[in-house]
Amino acid sequence: MIKKHRVNKNNAIQQKEKKYGFAEGLELPKDVSCGVVIVTVTGRRVLVLENYKGILSYDDDCIVIQTKDCKVTVCGCRLKVDYYTNEEMKIVGLIHQISYEV
Repeated sequence: MIKKHRVNKNNAIQQKEKKYGFAEGLELPKDVSCGVVIVTVTGRRVLVLENYKGILSYDDDCIVIQTKDCKVTVCGCRLKVDYYTNEEMKIVGLIHQISYEV
C-alpha cells in the first residue's frame, strides 16, 4: 500500500514566517535572505520583477511568472517581456492587473 504524503499548507506558511522573522531580527533584507520577489511598477506601462524562477505562460494579454514562494500574474494589453536576466525581467505594455497566488 502506498501512503500519500500530504503537505500541510499551514506548516509551510509557519516556516516562511519564521524565516522572515529571523531575517527581521538580524535586520537582513528579505529579498537577499529569503529570496522574496520584488515587484517595481512605474505607472501603468512598466513592471520590473526581481527574484523569479521562470515564465509559466506568456501571451500579449497575460504573463504568469513563478517565483520562489508564489505565482505573479500580470494582465493587460500588448504585454511583452522587454528583457530578462537570471535575476530580473522587465515587462512593458498597458498593465491592468497584478495578482499573487500562493
